Amino acid sequence: MTGFDWSALSAARGARPDAVPEMINHALRVLEDLLEEVDHACTFTLTGGPLVDDDVVAAIDALLPESCRTARLEPVTSWSTLVREALPDLFVPTRQPDAWAPESAARRLADGLTDWVLALMGRLWPERAEAWTLTVDTGDWYEAAYVDLVVRVPDRVWLLHLGVSD
Repeated sequence: MTGFDWSALSAARGARPDAVPEMINHALRVLEDLLEEVDHACTFTLTGGPLVDDDVVAAIDALLPESCRTARLEPVTSWSTLVREALPDLFVPTRQPDAWAPESAARRLADGLTDWVLALMGRLWPERAEAWTLTVDTGDWYEAAYVDLVVRVPDRVWLLHLGVSD
């Protein structure tokens, strides 16, 4: 959906800041449904929590499932570039290649939803917000493949989880 500024929509511009995370999760849920196949289940979530005592790792660990902990944080220069590279490309199902060709309706819908998610995320985080990719250490199963992004804003930490299991 190149050429359209999703952030210019009044739904994005006028959204209450406290409503934006829920809007993002709604759009991520639609992307999950769109990209899901019989053996290709996506889990896309955004969670946030307070940053206490400037301890990013503790804040992340509080957002992760009980059996998971932070193993490594790798800085990224642009959270939006990372999200754009991951969605929808890393999660497109492989069983119906014609359905997911670059100009197909399904692909255009997935790209449009990704652009919408990015516009909403831009309401939460400045483009140059401190951000990292997260590698998770777990004693249990986590996901077959995932991209976890951590974004820090002054008093809050956000965890974007993009995962797929098959």
